[in-house]
Amino acid sequence: MLRRIPLLVWFLVPTFVLVGAGVWFLSKSQTVPENQVLGEAAGVSKPVEGTVDYTIVGRDHLTQGTAGSGYNSNPPSSGPHWPAAARNGIYDKQLPDEQLIHNLEHGHVWISYKPDTADEVKNKLKEIVEKDSWKVVLEPREQNDSKIALVAWGRVLVMDQPDYDKIEAFIKTYRNRGPESTSD
Repeated sequence: MLRRIPLLVWFLVPTFVLVGAGVWFLSKSQTVPENQVLGEAAGVSKPVEGTVDYTIVGRDHLTQGTAGSGYNSNPPSSGPHWPAAARNGIYDKQLPDEQLIHNLEHGHVWISYKPDTADEVKNKLKEIVEKDSWKVVLEPREQNDSKIALVAWGRVLVMDQPDYDKIEAFIKTYRNRGPESTSD
């Protein structure tokens, strides 16, 4: 004789399985791949031409206000940094590199330009960031070796003549690829 399984069991068992899977997924620790700590930046399927990948030199926090050192790119794309990131957006004054490296760790793209860059170029850069400012910081930076530098975690693209399509491609390709996942 066949026994019928109560209808309530058909609903409870899948519910417990789904809730258990959800709890497991949300509670498992997020680990950063070793190559993100020291080594290489996360890979992409189609790199932006001209972008240079740099070895990750660390993620240590410095005391706020302390100068960092040991960077292997200009602007720095990884390394010792302050514990507080800057808010995304457009700045008219230069921010400390150590603050912006924290932004890179969170997956931001940092766009810097030499202060003597033509107003037309600065305005176009501001327009790009205003259109899509999520995880993007724009600021003047005297120490740049080039007129414009785009930086993501472990990557730098420099240009003396702006290529706005390439700038937008860099943002889309490398944004949100830092070792710490954040929503800001």
